[in-house]
Amino acid sequence: MAISYCDWLPSQMSSSTLTLLFILLGTPCSFIYFFSSPNRNKNGRKLPPGPAPLPIVGNIHMLGNLPHQNLHYLAKKYGPIMSIMLGKVPTIVVSSPEAAELFLKVHDVVFASRPKVQSAKYFAYGGKAMAFTQYGSYWRTVQKWSILHFLSASKVECFAPIRKAEVGLLVESVRKVAAAGETINLSQAVAKVLEGMMSKVLFGRLMDDKIDFKPLVDEAMHLSGVLNLSDYVPFLAPLDLQGYTRRLKKKFLSSDGFVVGYTHEP
Repeated sequence: MAISYCDWLPSQMSSSTLTLLFILLGTPCSFIYFFSSPNRNKNGRKLPPGPAPLPIVGNIHMLGNLPHQNLHYLAKKYGPIMSIMLGKVPTIVVSSPEAAELFLKVHDVVFASRPKVQSAKYFAYGGKAMAFTQYGSYWRTVQKWSILHFLSASKVECFAPIRKAEVGLLVESVRKVAAAGETINLSQAVAKVLEGMMSKVLFGRLMDDKIDFKPLVDEAMHLSGVLNLSDYVPFLAPLDLQGYTRRLKKKFLSSDGFVVGYTHEP
């Protein structure tokens, strides 16, 4: 997940206002953070080496605009398995193929659960979607249903005519544009094909042309990928400093209304 340091700063708030806010909140929040932290060595757990965290934000400030590069530089100093704090959330960063195999193959069940984040609360109906739910009996049931109704060999073959028809329409539109000597936005064209496939598979018909579904998906993907302070510093969540909670609620109402409208139509 790509995270930009700039994304966690509220766009409508100036740097001076943000500085003043942190000064006003800094001292009391530091005490709250220190005395309420569940990871203050009370369990005597030994974590991998890593940079010292700051109060409240932990190591978020070290991610920068290119977090993958900054994590790489930190891994050179602290090793292929290091620990950082994202706000109040202890996080293990793995930076080598050998270490990744330990986490994703050898001990995959131990690390199979998903974090609880605001985007899952709204876009996945409280984290009920397979990609966001906690590992367990419910996840296994949802996975079984997904394979049975969408991903089994028979279902993939059943949906083949839909895929063939939509790809055929794309090829024909490209042919016409090329014959006219014009240009085509392939990203938009392919997105339209995928939208058509999804609509026919899920609802049995194409979406209304008046409904522009792509911006809704793009915004949902963006809000699912940004670093939301509410996920990492819970006691700041009611303040909604970045405005992401308001945007999540608004997009949830739009997407939920869209899905409910289509599923209840005759």
